Amino acid sequence: MIRINLLPVRASKKRESGRQQIVVGALVIVLASLCNYLWYTRVDADETALNARISSTRDDIAKLEKTIGEVKSINAEKKALEDKLKILDNLKKGRTGPVKVMDELSNLIPARVWLAEYAEAGGNVSMKGSAVNYEDLSVFSKKLKSSKHFSDVVIRHANQRGDGVVDWEISCHADYSA
Repeated sequence: MIRINLLPVRASKKRESGRQQIVVGALVIVLASLCNYLWYTRVDADETALNARISSTRDDIAKLEKTIGEVKSINAEKKALEDKLKILDNLKKGRTGPVKVMDELSNLIPARVWLAEYAEAGGNVSMKGSAVNYEDLSVFSKKLKSSKHFSDVVIRHANQRGDGVVDWEISCHADYSA
């Protein structure tokens, strides 16, 4: 009987199988490394793009904050100008208001009524004078009440002297802005 030693064939098959496993393992490692590298470069590119967007957004925010600051300063200047214009309007009214009130008072006073004193403090007016009779004083009082510049007209007292002339005192409120 012939004997064949099969052990070297098995050993060579084992070696060949081992080499194939090493080659497959090396290919798997190379492929895994290549996939990791590609994934890393993609993530790195995404990170770079996001950082660029963040930087751009921060620049835009800085520009907008500067614009907002300018708008706030313009609004503050606008408010200051409006306040100054209001003050000027009040000064104009204050300058022309008393003139208008005195002009209207001269138009309202009847021919037979005389004004002796006129005092004003904070819009409250006190007038003293004389009239020929009570009817003339009544006419003057009614005209004051219907005036746009005078309100809350009250005759404080009216006394008739021996010669028939009536001394009177009227208090009211003067509106200079009307």
